[in-house]
Amino acid sequence: MANKLVGKIALVTGGGSGSGESTARLFAAEGAQVVVADIDHQNALRVAKSVGQDGGKAVAIEVDVSQWKQVESMRQTAFSA
Repeated sequence: MANKLVGKIALVTGGGSGSGESTARLFAAEGAQVVVADIDHQNALRVAKSVGQDGGKAVAIEVDVSQWKQVESMRQTAFSA
């Protein structure tokens, strides 16, 4: 990979499965620190752990994007990643 995203933070909502998971993995492979956000915390943890095992950097957070307080918490986590 070209490491196009080294030094960047990628916040991926729905990152625990499907296209969100694929996106999180791609961003991590390109060097981004990834915040894997999903309503299903176990899936988010699974993806973040897998990214780490592949040499990337990721954290998992549980978030329901329909809840403003959770979105704000997600934003703060992303900026501190």
